This record gives sequence, structure tokens and C-alpha cells, in this order.
Amino acid sequence: MQELPIVYCRGYAGPTSQIDSTVNDPFYGFNEGATHTRVNGDGDPMFYQFEGPLLRLLGERAYQVLVRGSQKELLATAADGSLPQKSIWIHRFYDEAATTYAAPTPRSGNLFDRAITWTEDLVREHTQAQGFDIEQAARELYDLVLMVREKTGAPKVFLVAHSMGGLVARCMMQKVCEEDGRIPAKELVAKFCTYATPHGGIVFTGGLLNWLMETFGPAGSDIFSPPKMYGYLTPGKKFGDKPIGVAWDPRVIPPSVFDVDDVFCIIGTDQNDYNLAKLGVGPRSDGLVLIENAYVKGAHRAFVYKSHSGPYGEVNSEEGYQNLARFLFGHWSVQVELSKLPPASVIAAQPDVAWQADLQLAIRGLSVLITEQKAVHYNPVQLNAEIAQHAPGAAGEDSVDAPIPLVGTFLFSKEPPGDLPPTHVTPGVGDDPTPGVAAAGASEVEVAAAPAEPPHRSWWHRFLDSFDGGAEEQGQQAPSSEPENVALDNPLDPTLPAVAAAAVASYAQLSQDLSRYALTLRVYQVITRNGVFDFSSNLEQVGDWQDVLIVDIGRAADGRFGAWTGWNSAVPGAINQLGQMADELTLTPDPHDRNVIRAVLDLPPAARALPIFGPAAQLAFTIVNRDA
Repeated sequence: MQELPIVYCRGYAGPTSQIDSTVNDPFYGFNEGATHTRVNGDGDPMFYQFEGPLLRLLGERAYQVLVRGSQKELLATAADGSLPQKSIWIHRFYDEAATTYAAPTPRSGNLFDRAITWTEDLVREHTQAQGFDIEQAARELYDLVLMVREKTGAPKVFLVAHSMGGLVARCMMQKVCEEDGRIPAKELVAKFCTYATPHGGIVFTGGLLNWLMETFGPAGSDIFSPPKMYGYLTPGKKFGDKPIGVAWDPRVIPPSVFDVDDVFCIIGTDQNDYNLAKLGVGPRSDGLVLIENAYVKGAHRAFVYKSHSGPYGEVNSEEGYQNLARFLFGHWSVQVELSKLPPASVIAAQPDVAWQADLQLAIRGLSVLITEQKAVHYNPVQLNAEIAQHAPGAAGEDSVDAPIPLVGTFLFSKEPPGDLPPTHVTPGVGDDPTPGVAAAGASEVEVAAAPAEPPHRSWWHRFLDSFDGGAEEQGQQAPSSEPENVALDNPLDPTLPAVAAAAVASYAQLSQDLSRYALTLRVYQVITRNGVFDFSSNLEQVGDWQDVLIVDIGRAADGRFGAWTGWNSAVPGAINQLGQMADELTLTPDPHDRNVIRAVLDLPPAARALPIFGPAAQLAFTIVNRDA
């Protein structure tokens, strides 16, 4: 993937007093990291050091932050095409609204008058955001993007935004770029990623709070009122105009403006770790933005157990960064769907039974989940609603051919990416090859580097060559017709250092060429009678079916390129003792697009026995090569 300039827009600061504090940060929060995480995602806090997205991009992706006193002045004075494309630029739209850059206001009059003036100023500083205008910030963002393109020579930029910053970016894309004589957003922005942006506005549980925000807009907060968003997201309208008599959803980006396939929304589900605002917003949120309002319709998304901001915030989290990096730079787009499910009429015949699924996606080598949807976080996959929503045609029409989206993500062609700093595998520490110290008595195992790929010959292209009768690599043995189950010869017994070292050596050699992913599914039913939960047959915390699908993809031990799967319930012993899953997944190139590969996999018999799935239920995979 092309590595383009990154332009970052921060979120809402609040009143003038907080704006003055915000502008003291040279990078508007994109440099903030974290030292806290939750055990198992949502348990007790523990120490985990994440350096922040800015530093991680500098270290892992070799991006640069060019400042030299002022990024704005640097851009203004640099020659066209003289600055590196792999650079990060901060949209400092709050600077003009800050009072810290202005001379102190002289005070006159007697002591009483001064006291009154001081009190009025103090109230204004904590209740108003004078000098900030979201449309002006959007126009300045447009100018910044143009300047970055000119000075770096990049064709487009990556827009990354937190909270309100995403609305500033959308105002630029949907309104400013649509004005006469301006360049359309599609020609300026390659990808648009948002953390915790209230794309559907901020809605409180109490109607009074919503009215106060819309009517009085303390500290400029009325920009989050859904009806008022219409004015700054619609060309030809002005702030305050409302969509009277117009079918309008603030979460929609018109396809003529920007392709939602190039939009990614990171959605927080931890409302407990946010400030007092969580009391007005309630659960099913990140503490400030409701889950259903935190995404653009039709856009890619990931759910992370993080709050809107703070020590457990989304931007300054490992989960947020891993999703950001894969969306911007990942080689593949992967979509997993449920297919061949019963028609909607079958599900509707049991209106008192709602089927839900918990879902988690893990990647070998990462310490966090890429996405997770769980009932305990108020965002399980609602299977009944998904089946009804995706039934094609007129209302009430049934079809078993409508696939139900389950999870989508972006991946590197090798996980963890091979161009990152090397990781040492420590004997006896398990499946996650994290840095560590060799076990006592066991010497560190040196693993030979994987053979380098010829230029422009990724495994994707070499896999497709096999369908065209392409020649095998010189000296490579022809693959067998059956996948090879490469189980380790010896158990990982930490009491036998030599055995453990040999086992880890085999595992490490294989894991250099195979990426491993794990999709956890837990399906259960919720029964209601006359609108009340029926617990008469309930087994709390017990799913009707649960399993983990393990997928290995890449180059196998016999040199072939492909994918192999296994359900955890059928894998004996520890997962990391099986170097490669046993069942080969048939990958089929799309006959109309060689950059698309498809595959299907039957659900296990226990899952297909559930009425929500039925006897023909499958998982359907669509893998798109983004390097094309």
C-alpha cells in the first residue's frame, strides 16, 4: 500500500479554558500514549505501555514529523515536492481561538468594576468557545491538505481524526470541497479513519439535556446536535438550518462525495472509564458517543473495549493503532459473512426468540483483539435483525442467498509484518511470540530467515499463477494433493529445555511463513414472553454453541501457498503445538476480478443444528488484494 501523508484532526476541547490548555500540546494529543489496560479486555487495570500512535508511526512505518518552529510556516516556505510523503501533519484549528497567544486585556475602572469584569471573563472562559467555528476549521483543513499535497508531491492524503475532528473532516469533504472552484474530496483524500467520531451526533438519555445542547450550545456543543449537523454537512446550507421535510441521516456520506469503502470507523464500547458525561449518555456507548452513532453508514468498522478518551481512550490505545495501521497500510481487505441461512420467514416464525452472537478476532503476535462484539459490552451481533435486514427485494421476501456480514478487517500479507523489528521466540512461553528471556537451561534458538520473494512476486500472485499453469520455482518440489498436518514432534515441556527448544524452533520456522488468525464465536438465544425476559430454561453465561475458527494463511511447510483451517474443538492439545491447521481451505479466484479471492467453509455440525443457522450454513470469505 502507498504510504501517504497523514493529516490529523483532534477532537472537541470544550470552552476557552480547555482550548487554552489544548494548544499547549504540540501535536494535539496524537502523541499521547497509555500505561493502563484491562485484564482480558474488561477486567482489573494492569500496566501496559503504549507509546502512542505518533511515536509508533515514526518507529514502525518510518514516518517523519517536520516542525522547525511551525508546521504551517514550514509548508509555506518549502519548495513544491521537497518534503517527504511519509510525514505527519497536525491541523491546529484551535490555535486562533486560544487566548494564550493574545496580549492580556487591560483592566480599567475601580476595584468593584474590575471584579465584575474578571467574573464575567471567568464565566465566559468556562462556558463559551469564542473564536471557534467548525466551518472555518474545515476550510482551513482544506487549505492544509492542498499545501501538504503540493509540498510533498503526494497525490492524496490520509485523514485521521478523533471525535469532533471527524466532523471537521466531513464538513471539508461534504461541503467545502463541493463549493465552486474547489477540488472534490475524492481527489484529495485516499482514506479517512475516525476514532469515536459522533457521526450521528451526541444524544443523551434525557430529552432536557438534548434540548439544552441544541438550544443553547454551551461551549459550542450544539455542533453535536443531529438536526444542526445538517447545516455544516450539506452544500448550500448554513449552520442552524435543519432538515425540515428532508429524509436526512447525518451518518451518510453521499457516494458522489466519497466512497465509504475508503472510510474506517473505530468504535469504543467502554463507557465505564469515561468522565461524568457517561451518566447522561448511558451504556451502549464509549461514555459520550452511542455505538449506533459512531460510524458512517456502509463504512468499515471495528469495535474496541475503550472509552471516548482518557487513560483508557481509543486514540491512545494499542487496539486503536493496530486497526489504524491495517486500514492505512494493510495489503488485504477481508470480509467474513454467514451464508445459506434459513429465510427470514423461518426466523420471524419465532418472534419471542432472539439469537445473538459474541465475536472476537485475534491475530497471532498481537497482545490485543482487533475487534470484539459482546453482550456484556451491549453490542452483540443481532442475528435476527441482520437476517431480516439483508433479505433482498421487497419487504417480506425471503432468500437463502443473502449473505449476512459477520466481521470485516484489514490485514498485512504477513502477521506480524515482516518489516517490523524482529521478535525473539522464547521456549516454553506459549503461542504469542513476544520478546522474552530464554528459559533457564535453554539456549536461544536461531531461526533461519524465510527465503526472500522475487520482486513483485507476492504470494498472492504466485497463488494465482497456480491456476494459470505457472512454472514452479526452480528446485521447488511439486506440492502434494493433500494438505500436510505439520504437528510438532514433541510437546512443549518446560522441564525439558532441549525438547522445548526444538519444538519452538519448528514452530518458529513455520510461523515465519504462515499468519494465524482466530475468530471466536459464541451463539445464544434470548427468550422473552409478553415483552419480559423468560429465564425458566436459561443457563446463564452458557452459549448454545461456541467455538474458535483458526486460520493459517501463507506459505506452508511443503512450499505451497494457501490457507488451512481448524476448529479449536477439534484440535487436540495446545494450539501452538500444531504448526499448521489440518484442513485446506479451497481458495477460488473471482473470474471477473483477479484481485479478489473467495472461499466457503461449512459451520461445524453442532452449529448447523441450531435453527438460526440451519443444515446448510457456511462462512463465506472474500479477500481483496489492496496492492493492485
